[in-house]
Amino acid sequence: MKLSVLTYMAWGASVTVMLAAAVILLSSVLGMGLALTRLYAWPPLRVLAAGYALITRGIPLLVLLIGCYFSLPYLGITLPVYAAAIVVMGFYFAAYMGEVFRGALMAVPRTQWDAGRSVGFRGLQNFSIVILPQARRLCVAPFLNTSLSVVKNTSLISAIGGWELFSTGREIGERTGELMPAYLGVAAGYYLICFPLARLASYLERHSHA
Repeated sequence: MKLSVLTYMAWGASVTVMLAAAVILLSSVLGMGLALTRLYAWPPLRVLAAGYALITRGIPLLVLLIGCYFSLPYLGITLPVYAAAIVVMGFYFAAYMGEVFRGALMAVPRTQWDAGRSVGFRGLQNFSIVILPQARRLCVAPFLNTSLSVVKNTSLISAIGGWELFSTGREIGERTGELMPAYLGVAAGYYLICFPLARLASYLERHSHA
């Protein structure tokens, strides 16, 4: 590939990284809210949070992206492509992040609550000082694995007119007529983005109980 083509793909990759980072941040915040709601909130709210997670994970992300982006204007809501993609993907992956955080919190033994109370911690203090650090260690590896899915699914925003790494490869392939090299370059780009996360997740999975 020529240097200009590689530079163009590098720009596309940078957009992918920024999009993924924004989605991961938003879905993490929303996911933690879902996890806390399912575990500690008023029972009707727990049911709503559980229903949201179940329904969201049962619908393909592409359907939600296209449906929301092209339906919202009928409700008087018009969002730029990237803002819409971040919001939709953020709420979508919140269902997955919520399960990651909920599983980690549930994995902390109930006796740890008692241990915290025995040294004088109560309520939120007990949760933040005793429970949360242990849950954070347990959830890092699955959190990174879910983040990998976020990175790879940014390619779907091309369906609503977004431009990122996959769109870059498609444009190059259509202009040059060399589709195979272009898509191989796209695959290599995603691999280079995901490889550090995958390696870190594998390392943490091996050493999480060390």
